[in-house]
Amino acid sequence: MGVAESVAVHSDSRDPGPCGGPGRWNDPPAISYCRTIDRTLVIALRGVVDRENLYPLRLMLTVAVKSGYSRLVIDCAEITECDHELLELFLSWKRHERNIVLVHPAGPVRDLIAAEISRRLFLCALSVKHALNLMEG
Repeated sequence: MGVAESVAVHSDSRDPGPCGGPGRWNDPPAISYCRTIDRTLVIALRGVVDRENLYPLRLMLTVAVKSGYSRLVIDCAEITECDHELLELFLSWKRHERNIVLVHPAGPVRDLIAAEISRRLFLCALSVKHALNLMEG
């Protein structure tokens, strides 16, 4: 199964795009568009992207990796809500020496990234005593 076939049923039926196939618009897929350009996978996401509807994207990226894709462009402009599962998926792609570019990261995506950067850069404590203990240990 190729990348296009793995997501064909998740494309928008009003504009199926190069990933083809009739879509299932009534389902809550996070993927609104998909196409390939050389060894680059271009995906547009929309709406709520969380644990409940991330499977199609996870499947698509797995197939893309097995098919030799190493570059990923994600259009995030229409994401209205997301959780750490999406960020983990992005980081997983990046950890394996692959390139990823986020296009128009919407507010929820920017907030998620900012929170992750803050979490990795700063220790947070519940009290001054806790903070001092963290600094010693």
